[in-house]
Amino acid sequence: MSEACKHCGAGARQTSAQVVDGQELHVLEGRRAAATCYNDMLVDEKLAATLAQSGATGMSFRGVFAAFEKRGHFQLPWRQLCATHTLPRMSPRSTGVEPYKPCTCGRSSFSWEDKVPLRLVYRASDVADIRDVNVTWEWFGEVKFNGDVSEALFPYPLFLVTPKVWRIYRDAGATGFDWIPIRIEND
Repeated sequence: MSEACKHCGAGARQTSAQVVDGQELHVLEGRRAAATCYNDMLVDEKLAATLAQSGATGMSFRGVFAAFEKRGHFQLPWRQLCATHTLPRMSPRSTGVEPYKPCTCGRSSFSWEDKVPLRLVYRASDVADIRDVNVTWEWFGEVKFNGDVSEALFPYPLFLVTPKVWRIYRDAGATGFDWIPIRIEND
């Protein structure tokens, strides 16, 4: 929380392994990759190894555990894909991205409108230092935070990947993701 907004939690950094509810494990069955309801990216061990061996930049991995009420935690053969690079703010030319309950930090509570096509735009200078795995500066989703992280509902950034990572997902047969190209504008 040291670099996060004290009001909404945008910018908070996860410091532990990913824990998923044991009752939700059926969501992972038969899949190579999945996103949690908080946009945490999970990949099976084989896909994690492929990503690591590819030389892709801007990523790290954490362990994934299943939590069962009466049996405790068990490590899963999955890894959480984490982005180590945050892009600058999107260009104002982006469409379909709207703050619905803006925080004073200006960084959280973004959503997208169904009526307006989602179009993510960045300035060329803002993506000159892009990595293969990135997250947005803007955080999306509902916020419920009163300073206590144990009871918090944090917003989350979107993952933005290069075609290199997209091809690795595609070649692995990973499905269930919305792949939206970003647009680059000249400065």
